[in-house]
Parts: sequence; C-alpha cells; structure tokens
Amino acid sequence: MTASLAEQVEDLVTRAAALTPAGMPDDVLDHVGLVLADSVGVMAAGARTAEVVALAADPSLGLGRDPAPSTARTLVPGDGHGPPATVAWLNGTAGTFLELDEGFRPTGHPAIHVVPAALAVAEATGAGGAELATAIAAGYEVAARLFECFSLPRSMHPHGHFGAIGAATAVAMLTWLDPVALVRIAGTQPLLTGWEACYEGATARNTWSGHANRAGVLAGVLHRAGFTGSLRAHMSVVEQYAASPGVFAEPVDAETLRIRRNYFKFHSACALNHSVLDALLAAWAEFPVKDPWAVRRIEVTTVTANLRIDRLPEPNALSTRFSLPYAVAAALITGSTRPASFEWDGRVAEFARRVTVAADPVMDALWPARAPARVVIQTAGESREATVSNPRGHHSRPVTREDLRDKFVTLLADAPGPVPGGSAGRRGELTRCFDALAAVADCADCAALPLPSPER
Repeated sequence: MTASLAEQVEDLVTRAAALTPAGMPDDVLDHVGLVLADSVGVMAAGARTAEVVALAADPSLGLGRDPAPSTARTLVPGDGHGPPATVAWLNGTAGTFLELDEGFRPTGHPAIHVVPAALAVAEATGAGGAELATAIAAGYEVAARLFECFSLPRSMHPHGHFGAIGAATAVAMLTWLDPVALVRIAGTQPLLTGWEACYEGATARNTWSGHANRAGVLAGVLHRAGFTGSLRAHMSVVEQYAASPGVFAEPVDAETLRIRRNYFKFHSACALNHSVLDALLAAWAEFPVKDPWAVRRIEVTTVTANLRIDRLPEPNALSTRFSLPYAVAAALITGSTRPASFEWDGRVAEFARRVTVAADPVMDALWPARAPARVVIQTAGESREATVSNPRGHHSRPVTREDLRDKFVTLLADAPGPVPGGSAGRRGELTRCFDALAAVADCADCAALPLPSPER
C-alpha cells in the first residue's frame, strides 16, 4: 500500500507539473495573483517582528545588501539578498508569525508552503510572472490535496512536511527539473510537527513552513548534485492516516484548481477562530451600549474541529492566537482582531474565562464545506446572538480585490519598523506594490517584481 500511495502522489505531481501558462484561464491567473500578493503582505509584516529581524541579521545566514547573480530578496527590513533556499526559509518563517496566511479546508495552509520557494527561485532565475503563477497553482494543488487526504492524529500538525512536496513541484517547474525526482527528495526530509508547540507559544514553530520551502528549493540543489530521494519514506509514516486517497486520482483541471477554493484571513489568529469571531462581532454590533466589561457570559457553539483551540493560553502572543476564548475576549475588549490585539494581556486572559465553547452535531454535519458558529453575548439585562456559516474571506463568502488590497496596505502601514515610501507616501506606494504583485502574470521578469521593502 505504501508504494501505491507514493505512486498516486507522484502521478498527481506529474500531472500538476504539466500545467502551462497558456492553459491557465485568466480568472485563475488573477486569483493566483491575489494569493501571491496576500502572501507577500503577510510575510512582509511577519518579517518586521523582532525575532525575524534578529534572525536575518545573524551572520550565519550570509545575507548581503548587494544583489548578486542567482540570489533573491528577503522581506526583512534592510533589503537583504541571499541564496534562494535561505530566502525561502526566512520568508516562509515570517509568513506564519501573525497567523494571517491564507488556507484550505479541511486543514492546511498551502500558499505559505509554496509561495516563498516559488518566488525566490523565480526571482533568482529571472522567470516570467506567468510561469511563476502557474508553478504556484501547481504546487498549491499538490499541497492542498495532501492536506485534504490525510486525517492526522489530534497531536500531529500538518505544517512542515506535506507542503514541502508542493514547494518541490513548483521549484521543478521553474527550473525545468524532473518534478518526481524533486518531490522524492523533499519527501525524504519531513519534519515531525505537533500542535503542542502552538499551544505553548513556541515560536520556533513558525519555522515549519520555512523548512518546507527550503526543502523544496534544496530538492533541486540536491538533485543536481546527484542525490536521490524516496517519497515512500514519507508515505510509509502517514499512510495509516490516509482518509481520502481518492483525491490524488482526480483530474488536474486548470478550471477547477483548489487554489480557487481557498480562504483569506482577516483576523490575526488561528483559522479555527474565524467563524466565531465573525459571529461575535455581528452580535456585538447589535448592543446599543458597548461596554465589554458589562458582559457576563459569552456562549460559543461551533463545529468539533474548532474545539481543538478551546483552551486558555500561555502568556505569549503565539499561544493567544491558538486560544478561542482568548481570541473572543481580545476582539471584544480591544475592538479589533489586528496583530496588536493578540499581545498577551492578563486582563483579557481573565475575561476569557467568561467564554464557554460547545460543539453541535448539526453543525458538524456541514463541515468542512462550512464551519458554522453561533455566539450568544449576555449582560445583566440583555442578550444578543448571531450565527455565521463561514468566515468572511472563505470562497463561499468571497472578498474583493479592494478588500485584499486594504488588508495589505493596512497591515504593512501598521507593522513595526520601516515601511515603503516613508510616512507621507507609504500607503500609495504599498497600493502600487500590491497591484503589481496581483498582476504577476503580466510581469516579464520576476526579478523586477516590486516587494514591500524599506528601500522602496
């Protein structure tokens, strides 16, 4: 069975890697451009955190200010350049710091496992934008189907291993290498990742997606050096959790790629919070007098999958993002779900004890197509409730290009550290940057793509 499962994945990779820019519909290329622009914005904002800035400054990474042939740009303040594998690792790591990277149900975040690798390689090789967009779509398809197939144990996290196979697919397309050879190598070096790191707030967890991107890029390096790999090695570990292996045999059709069924995130927290937060804000809007401290109880009813984060957090800004009660309390007290709202606050943590969470079997029957949530807010004299079927940004509740542009601009204008254009013109510069990234298919040379950098 292991060989058969590996063969099915390799066949999927072969068919996905056969996608061509000429065969990609315009609306699909447009959507890939939005995924790219959104991912770059999220990575750039994460790259301004203290940890990533310090990491990029470490001499062992070998980043330099001056561009050299076959290098790529980091998104860290300082406009550093480096080998594609290092840049993909650094940008991929930055992309999960704020929990704003897009995703796919029933689990996983394909773009942040594919885009950093594909972008770094495309820039280093001078690939065209249409080639980059096609490679992203193909790598996303492979990663998304892997995330979709496997129902992992409750303690095991999907980041850092499946995504590397998608990254290697994209890299192979951009470098004209054998995609099966590359995914075999990427599949030989997966990480063992667990949810407990999210709960504790262990920020090294953010390197998981960075590792997957680096593994994808290094697969090409290792292949050129004569190394071989074994996808069976990875599949032999996870085959017992293959709940839906039939997804690998489905046709790869440019009209129905899974990247079109993604979701974009507008709350700086784990995606399992998002329906609840939308319902919370809708219910809160109905209160005539908005004094959060007058709230005595908040009852949350949602799908069982979301109960994974029904827990109180450790006192740090990563753990708070993986606590549904804390996320609810933070949104109500701060009036926002932007990154700053999830900085640890003891008062918010105490308020989170007023939040109760329960699963509803009727809602469970709708998962994963829907992730319903009902929130009831109670004060001494009043009660309001609201229900949503999916959060804003899910493909069933699509957002506009303008919504994503506003997220990009606001996120980077608010991010700590230098921002493009200085204080006077930064929003306009960021707007132009987003638009250029979203129109990636029209770009002749990815080395010329504008990236949000203090130097611009």
